[in-house]
Amino acid sequence: MHISKRLLSVFETVLLAVSTPFLLFPHVAPTATLLALLGLVVVWSVYWIVERHPLPSTPMNGALLLWGVAVVVGIAVTAFPELTLPKATGLILGLAVWRYLVVMIQGQNDFRWALVGSAAVGLGIMGLGAFSARWYYKVPGLQNLVTVLPPQLLSLPEAPQAGVSTNQLAGVVAFYLPVALAAVLFFVERWGSRTAEPRRCGKAALGFLASVAGVTAVGGLLILTQSRSGWVGGLVGVGALLFAWGLFLPQRWGRYLSLGLVVTVIAVGAILYWNGKLAQIAALWDAAGGVKTELIGTVTLSGRVEIWSRALYAVQDFPFTGCGLGTFREVIWSLYPLFTISPGHDIAHAHNIFLQTAVDVGLPGLLAYLALLSLAGVIGVRMARRSAGERALGLGIVAGLMALHIYGLTDALAPGSKPALVFWIALGLLAARGRSTDWRDQGKDRLTG
Repeated sequence: MHISKRLLSVFETVLLAVSTPFLLFPHVAPTATLLALLGLVVVWSVYWIVERHPLPSTPMNGALLLWGVAVVVGIAVTAFPELTLPKATGLILGLAVWRYLVVMIQGQNDFRWALVGSAAVGLGIMGLGAFSARWYYKVPGLQNLVTVLPPQLLSLPEAPQAGVSTNQLAGVVAFYLPVALAAVLFFVERWGSRTAEPRRCGKAALGFLASVAGVTAVGGLLILTQSRSGWVGGLVGVGALLFAWGLFLPQRWGRYLSLGLVVTVIAVGAILYWNGKLAQIAALWDAAGGVKTELIGTVTLSGRVEIWSRALYAVQDFPFTGCGLGTFREVIWSLYPLFTISPGHDIAHAHNIFLQTAVDVGLPGLLAYLALLSLAGVIGVRMARRSAGERALGLGIVAGLMALHIYGLTDALAPGSKPALVFWIALGLLAARGRSTDWRDQGKDRLTG
């Protein structure tokens, strides 16, 4: 690595770390936010001059170009710049993190450190969310657990006065649940390997215990959020991970395991249907529960259906540009007022990630978003055909993205929202593997060796 590029990498690392708070909370210090944006532009421009290309080649570059154009259009057409600003800086931060991971990960050692850093960021987001949330009683049977939780301990800048929404927290937690479980499966497979050395077996045992602790903590936090969308997303993500894991195991019994899982899910679904339990489960979305406030309320399934209809109206009226990034909470009351939800209710998003994306940046932006998800799935599957470490990473992240978007069918981490940073971290890790010269190789590597 040339000395100029090495210094540039160090400077970009420091700049990104310093800029992150101002891009997450742009209204707190507007001047610092502007300087952070200018700093990123300067670093990226210098990198372009030094490397003679703006970005390394990855399978996601084309989709990201279309996404970037759609985002610029979504910013340009906004009628509420004060609402667009935090979403715009949040998306710029997400793209900056994606780019940083792709540029900086040059080898296996870099990748290990990137995994550690990504895990630390996830723990930080979940920890801040847990300490900044105002816990409400929403689901029968969990009241005793919720009452022993500490009150809101932190108040984040620009957060609602009533605290961080536990539904938003649930989206992040649902993403990390299958990721943590993938680590457990990897260490189990490594521990049971016949060729494993005693020293590596000891490390695998410690890794297994740490991963089990992580799954327990993440799963417990997901339950406490009482987010029904998060619960379903987490369960589907875990099921998808287990199915894919068995399917890609080199041993034949893995396929039988996957088939058994499918049969079990069908059998349980049939039993729940015939006993009328599915109707009771579905009724959870119709039972609002909780405590309504001016800023944070509960939205039933019928309320979501009405919101979805208004989002569809907005997409029909603004198909190519969207209504403007982050403006749905104002546009819905100005152009498409609701009948079953009072005007005092803050509808921050469309309660569906795909509708929200189309409302924010139009159908071209939604197409780019879907392309990014498809490419992530392709890279994850190709990684799964390699070593156990690659399989854990690829399938874990893809299952996490699936959990996040199953959650996103009835809720959403809107583009540019603060917790949506985990989405760009996931894409960055996959893109970094996708740009590797050996990513098509079917042989083993030493990612976690």
